[in-house]
Amino acid sequence: MGIIGQTLTVENARNAEIYLAVETSFRHEDFVRACRDRLDRVWEKNYEEIRSAHCRDYRKLFGRLELAFAQEDPGLEALPVDERLQAVKEGKEDIGLVSLYFQYGRYLLIASSREGSLPANLQGIWNESLTPPWDSKFTININTEMNYWIAESGNLAECHLPLFELLERIKENGKETARRMYGCRGSVAHHNTDIYADTAPQDLCITSTFWVMGEAWLATHVWEHYLYTKDKDFLEKHFDILEQSVSFFYDFLTEGPDGTLVTSPTISPENTYRTKDGKEGHLCEGATMDVEILQELFLCYIGACGVLGKEEARIRKAQEVCSRFPKLKTGRYGQLLEWMEDYEEPEPGHRHISHLYGVYPGTTLTWQETPELMRAARRSLDRRLENGGGHTGWSRAWIIGLWAHFGEGEKVYENLQALLAKGTFPNLMDNHPMGDGFVFQIDGNLGAAAAVLEMLVLSQQGRVVLLPALPEKLNGGSVCGICLKGGASLSMRWHEGRVTWLKLDAKDEFKAQLEVNGTEESIALAAGESLERTY
Repeated sequence: MGIIGQTLTVENARNAEIYLAVETSFRHEDFVRACRDRLDRVWEKNYEEIRSAHCRDYRKLFGRLELAFAQEDPGLEALPVDERLQAVKEGKEDIGLVSLYFQYGRYLLIASSREGSLPANLQGIWNESLTPPWDSKFTININTEMNYWIAESGNLAECHLPLFELLERIKENGKETARRMYGCRGSVAHHNTDIYADTAPQDLCITSTFWVMGEAWLATHVWEHYLYTKDKDFLEKHFDILEQSVSFFYDFLTEGPDGTLVTSPTISPENTYRTKDGKEGHLCEGATMDVEILQELFLCYIGACGVLGKEEARIRKAQEVCSRFPKLKTGRYGQLLEWMEDYEEPEPGHRHISHLYGVYPGTTLTWQETPELMRAARRSLDRRLENGGGHTGWSRAWIIGLWAHFGEGEKVYENLQALLAKGTFPNLMDNHPMGDGFVFQIDGNLGAAAAVLEMLVLSQQGRVVLLPALPEKLNGGSVCGICLKGGASLSMRWHEGRVTWLKLDAKDEFKAQLEVNGTEESIALAAGESLERTY
């Protein structure tokens, strides 16, 4: 073994074990020493010992959730993954690849987002370049958030924690950005951040840079984590993230001619509109996504205030402001408007589907409460796909989750297959088109894994619906360990599209309207109590 320049050479060897340690001054002042100490510890063990330690470590989390479909072909499991994926590209069925892809997504989050580490960035932690695509940062107008959609429902709540550690630092830097840029109280971050928790606008791309909703979206994850874990200590610890984000908008929002409160200026992330005179524009007021994120943020804040016993004045103020957000509108095609005006779109198949945030991952648009807006949102999704949408892995993953919330099981399956056939490398990592080639971007993997669970269970606003969007090809199977909002976990089996058995285990006091096989009932369980049913 020798070193020639920047090349390591190995000669006359049957095998070689190479250990690589990488550090910067971000965590260790003497980062060279930190690397050497780590290598010294590793060198005392052989490869099998290291591999076994890794397997023991990840399986403690990974083994909490199991998923299998009755239609899986055991004979295909012996084939290499690249051959199985190629068969899907050729139009063949491989149901087992769906469950494998789902669990692979969970594994990627386990491996790239652990307590004490940084959150998973655009490439997770896997990147071969010193100048990686988008600098391996945290893009917070969809991608970073999507990385964590699987964390709670997928029984990996601990893997969510690095995001909150970063968010605490974003909150502090965001106070200065809010004061210096906008003369506002509270805290704000734009469309991108990095390990130093930068909150000012990054780069000069008008279609993405001038957007003040990044921290607001991230802040909703605080409430999401609480809903699944019922951890009041966590909520109290991170409540100020919600407080500071809401405080910013108290100062920043502009009153429109009709008395509504809107963000101004803003954009609809990375999209462009065309005015009646043919000009293309980016900046606007009160983009639909902004309104939806604000509704979600304020509802989260109000909910957190109630749980933590904050004074009523806080709640009343938030409710009053929330009541003044603009109403969402439909356009000439029956679609949900992306902007306040019914503009034409130069890219009707655009990869971002920002204005459907309220359907998923948001909770303010539902078939029960807003059926007309849901129909309009569905039409918007149809238009995206009719015009070539879903051409990036993360966009396709979002589309799968949206179809699940629309209750369209066959569309869920169709888009899962499209993701495998068109958006996946032979090693199952998500491929993202860039220039003349493709690069790895982890959000497609993690977002699609989350969407598989949305297909099996709808858990929001005190309702739990089982098999809300089950495709015919997946009409038999079992799952064990899905987490539900409200502090419970679910295991179930289904056959021919109907639930045959279920078990609910309450970690905390759990109340919900449970819908099984079209029948709804009220469920109330004490902490530690279980409910088991056969159908």
